[in-house]
Amino acid sequence: MEITDNSDLTIIMCTANKVPEKWAEYHKNSLLHFSGEAEIIIVSYKPLDWGDHNLIQTEYSLTNLYRQIHRAASLAKTPYIATCDDDTLYNYDHFKMRPPDDNHPYAYNLNRWHLFSWGDPFYFHKPRPGGGLMIAKREQVVSAMENRIKFIVDGELPGRLCHELGTRGSLDCDEYKWWGFYTENPVVSIYHEYSIDKANRMRRKKAWPVRAYDIPFWGRAEEIRGKFI
Repeated sequence: MEITDNSDLTIIMCTANKVPEKWAEYHKNSLLHFSGEAEIIIVSYKPLDWGDHNLIQTEYSLTNLYRQIHRAASLAKTPYIATCDDDTLYNYDHFKMRPPDDNHPYAYNLNRWHLFSWGDPFYFHKPRPGGGLMIAKREQVVSAMENRIKFIVDGELPGRLCHELGTRGSLDCDEYKWWGFYTENPVVSIYHEYSIDKANRMRRKKAWPVRAYDIPFWGRAEEIRGKFI
């Protein structure tokens, strides 16, 4: 479902403040430009002077990421939230999308392209749900996160619950299934060594088969990667 006014949306952007400073500034300006009327809640390790709210976190783990999304979603007042990553570039199209119905409250943008911060600069298309590409009904996200938190043992979530809401083996916590959408213009994510994902840190992430050196809206891969320094 597409809307024209996104004042019903709160953007939740989590960052460990590990990405390069030049990229962080570019990412900030891009997000502010394309966010429209949406409020922005930033969860960070270092205090940041932009957005509408800045929550400080002190842990660094996948389990903590779910805790922080729950924390920010509980603070938000809008019916919808969008989860955003500090290594992903968004556009107007993305923030205009909404879940289609109550049975599919977690919507993911599948027009997602990635590029590595190392090696030959090219994009590759990866049409699967991604945590930083979710637009969802806020109340269902809060409920799903509360259900997950109950399963934390010794500070860690079990592996089956470390997946995107509404996917894989987590349906008993999330209650509802996910819905995919394609925006006219793509979103772009960078795989890099500062990631929480060990495969990225070790440069072992694999490219998917559909690849391009130039994509609509964002242009050449080497130009985007050149900003990540």
